[in-house]
Amino acid sequence: MARTLDRVGARGILGKPTRVVAFRSLSIRFRDLADVESPFARREGATRQANVLSNFARTKMKYPRSPTSRHNPPRDLSPPFVVASFPIHHPMGDEAPVGLITERAYARIGLFGNPSDGYFGKTISVSIQNFFSEVVLVPDQQCFSSRISFEPGPYDWNAFESLSTLARHTKEHGHYGGVRLLRALCVNFHTYCESRNLNLHEQGFTLRYSTNIPKQTGLSGSSSIIVAGLRCLMKHYDINIPLQEQPQLVLKCETDLGINAGLQDRVIQVYEGAVAMDFSDEETVTKTGAGKYEPLPVYKIPELMLVWGDKGNDSSITHADVKKRWEAGDEFIRSTMRKVAAVAEKAKSVLLSETATQTECVETLASLMNENFDLRREMFGDAALGQRNIEMIETPRLYGAASKFTGSGGAVVVLCPDGDEQLQKVKTMCEQKGFKTQMVVLNPATSAA
Repeated sequence: MARTLDRVGARGILGKPTRVVAFRSLSIRFRDLADVESPFARREGATRQANVLSNFARTKMKYPRSPTSRHNPPRDLSPPFVVASFPIHHPMGDEAPVGLITERAYARIGLFGNPSDGYFGKTISVSIQNFFSEVVLVPDQQCFSSRISFEPGPYDWNAFESLSTLARHTKEHGHYGGVRLLRALCVNFHTYCESRNLNLHEQGFTLRYSTNIPKQTGLSGSSSIIVAGLRCLMKHYDINIPLQEQPQLVLKCETDLGINAGLQDRVIQVYEGAVAMDFSDEETVTKTGAGKYEPLPVYKIPELMLVWGDKGNDSSITHADVKKRWEAGDEFIRSTMRKVAAVAEKAKSVLLSETATQTECVETLASLMNENFDLRREMFGDAALGQRNIEMIETPRLYGAASKFTGSGGAVVVLCPDGDEQLQKVKTMCEQKGFKTQMVVLNPATSAA
């Protein structure tokens, strides 16, 4: 792309070595440099380094505005060459900062027993590869810098074209984005390490996140950002937090922010695969912040389909009334929650059975999925669940399929015990009603408990 010119005086104005480069093709977007008025950019502290000459930023070069040339300008440009001066830097692969860490955490489906995990019950969850959140930690490239910073993500807008745009964005995505999750994580990570006398080095970093998990669909988008971020911090500081302690740390980050949640989501995103969880020992769970976790054979999980809409429910709002009634000792809520937990226990027995046939297994699991949702509906009521969510549940059932929420609403997991023909009918009808569908791709566990 470029050739280096050796000539006398090829040094920056500050006396620092520079390269004079003649470009035949450029992958830099000039609009990002159009406002540069000086060959220097301010950097933290007293140091200034040559960045780019202003005549380079204003050079008029026209590229065809075609899809193939947006990021790959034509290689054969006519002279004169564009000459620019850059500070010499250490090569870092594909220009990646040294020590960059990237971690993912996947979406999850609450298959049986939810929402009893928040009420000392039992659940079964599976990790899926369809959607994920990714967090990138970039260590500060300046020596001795302990600076911590966060880059705004897809839901962290702070500038809007108009008041109506602001209102529309807030209505769709809420008042908060993902940066607050990462900040809460850093605080709780520091507290965890400090309380255990774990030494942390002083090298700073920048955290940024991205996610393709549909928002408020009960697929655990917020906790996935925290889990991925936690993995980045553990690598950066070379700290190993035991697997069984990680879910509680992640949950603490969310409860600090007023997010009403249980341990289920955090457990499955930490352990991955398929996991049966038992939170029924109230005293132990309250004291230790952990339940009993048992991996299940992923190959025993039947084929599933995911159905979701444009926007789901805020789980904090959905759970609010039931949580208050449970805490007040409402016998109906408490007894029904026990029934929901029993559904998960029955499903666990089926998945671990060595005598049940595949057909018997699928039919029993389908029946338990329907029972799970019906019990939830009795407790929460249609008004709290939402008419669109109810329609999402009832559409597959019209064809004899089983369906239940993946979480608190916004997405449904579907099991078709009669096979592909039934599945295709359900898929077609759901899409005709404006729902999105996708076959579930299970995410096998990669970590040992």
